[in-house]
Amino acid sequence: MIHSWQGRPHRSATSRLCGTLLVLAAGTLTLSACGVPLIPTLEPSATPSTRSSATPTATPTTGPSTAPSTGPSSGPGPQPPQTTAPQPPSSPRPPKPAACTTDQLTFGLQSRPFDSGMSSFFWDLSVTNAGTQPCTVNGYPTVLLVSSGQPVGAASGLEPRAQPSLVRLDPGQSAFSLLHLTQAGAHVCPIVPVTELAVTPPNNDQSTRVATPSPIDGCNDATTQLVSTGAFAPTPVAF
Repeated sequence: MIHSWQGRPHRSATSRLCGTLLVLAAGTLTLSACGVPLIPTLEPSATPSTRSSATPTATPTTGPSTAPSTGPSSGPGPQPPQTTAPQPPSSPRPPKPAACTTDQLTFGLQSRPFDSGMSSFFWDLSVTNAGTQPCTVNGYPTVLLVSSGQPVGAASGLEPRAQPSLVRLDPGQSAFSLLHLTQAGAHVCPIVPVTELAVTPPNNDQSTRVATPSPIDGCNDATTQLVSTGAFAPTPVAF
């Protein structure tokens, strides 16, 4: 009798506990002691894929992009246009003056009485540019004594007191050659009167006649040299 009474209360307490748990679980949780699982189950759903395919995959392009760049350029900004001051046109260099020709010059003879000695005397031969263009003289003129319209004696030698140099003659300018003459009487030769000189400028083959400052004697001998000429200089030679 005592054993039967003790087992009944035990079953009633268990039933009440199950009812309480069932109410708390609100029909979603069960207890194993009540004959229902304690772990909630989920409704079957579609198995998710291992990786979403929504992420776009970049496709490399093979050609250069034609879209204009909107970002700032990494290079230097626009440069102001370079301006160069206009240069004046270069004028052509004038040509170098040519050698004076005989027909471009006028000639003169002037004596130097204070430089003359007993057997020799000196004259200055001047040439002046009578043209409209500059020209040059450089070197020694050639001089022959002229008697009665004919050259006499030997052609001139060289006077060492003036050395050759290029002399530019603008229109109206002159150059000078020192003439050194010896007396014909100091030589054994036929004497003839001389009133002119035949003068040929350097680098020319045409001569002109120039009147002497005063008549002198010459030697009618092709081997006797009575005159020597100095190179042309801008001014007369000073002793």
